[in-house]
Amino acid sequence: MKRSVMFAGAAAIAGLLVPLAAATPPAVAGTGVGCTGSDCSVSVWKFVTHTGAWGASGNTVVPINVPPPPCEWNPIGDATSGSQYIIGEFGQVTKQDSLYDVYQSVQQAHQLLAKPEAGTWYELPINPAAGPGGAAECLKLPLFDFVQPGQTPPMPNVPAIDLAEYAYNHMIIPSPQLTVTPAKAFVNLASYAHLTTPGSVKVTAQLGAVNVWVTARPVKTMITASSAGTPYSKCGLDGSKYSSSPPNTAPGTSPDCGVLWHSPTTDGTVTATITWRVTWGGSGGGGVLPRVILADTVGGLRVAEIQSINNGGGN
Repeated sequence: MKRSVMFAGAAAIAGLLVPLAAATPPAVAGTGVGCTGSDCSVSVWKFVTHTGAWGASGNTVVPINVPPPPCEWNPIGDATSGSQYIIGEFGQVTKQDSLYDVYQSVQQAHQLLAKPEAGTWYELPINPAAGPGGAAECLKLPLFDFVQPGQTPPMPNVPAIDLAEYAYNHMIIPSPQLTVTPAKAFVNLASYAHLTTPGSVKVTAQLGAVNVWVTARPVKTMITASSAGTPYSKCGLDGSKYSSSPPNTAPGTSPDCGVLWHSPTTDGTVTATITWRVTWGGSGGGGVLPRVILADTVGGLRVAEIQSINNGGGN
């Protein structure tokens, strides 16, 4: 991965500046930033700070294909090894010929070699997959940055929608918890569905100067059932409006939210499906993200014939 814009001036003519990543940077040791195989790049997404229902990888949504970030900070070493790399590659750059603060970084590298301190040097190549807009944002930043523990290098401005989609991919929305009452089910009588689900779920995310929030709210509940019953979905977000026995439990009465059984079975199932509407806003933008659909199922329900009970035949 290389910066698409080369340095100009006498230093470049003298061949002192090589394309980025042409030389192998020193290994990073003791910085807490690891490498996978030969790839030591750290996506800027790794520097996102967040709050709310956030997971390392969202476990309840179909991920959005988020556009690649414009740059990827590469850790190139600590105060000693990173400084040696910078000086070795760009030590002869003059202040007049330097772009992207390279001259200033070389001077800082000399200071750190003389008096090392805790931290990590990062190099910022452009991601060629990010397009000209992303490249322009990256070229506003220095080529190198020394980051002390607990700090982060400067971040490029990413589109707010990209950050919102990244947050969406890490959002954890809990599945509904379904219960069915009464505990015993009978042919031509109704079972009622009740749900436990939060009213809304929210996350916030920040990368540099870009801030977004993403909120998911349940908007619809649907009931399905196995072939032994007919489902009814006049549901509130919490399922049936009846917290216990409905006022009319006569045979053949349809539930508002649940199943009316019409055949005996030893393995009846009821499934509640919740649809969540997801919106985002912040940093001058906002809109709607893909809906999330989650479900819970109660299975193994035994549905008995009422007449068999009256005749003493089981329950």
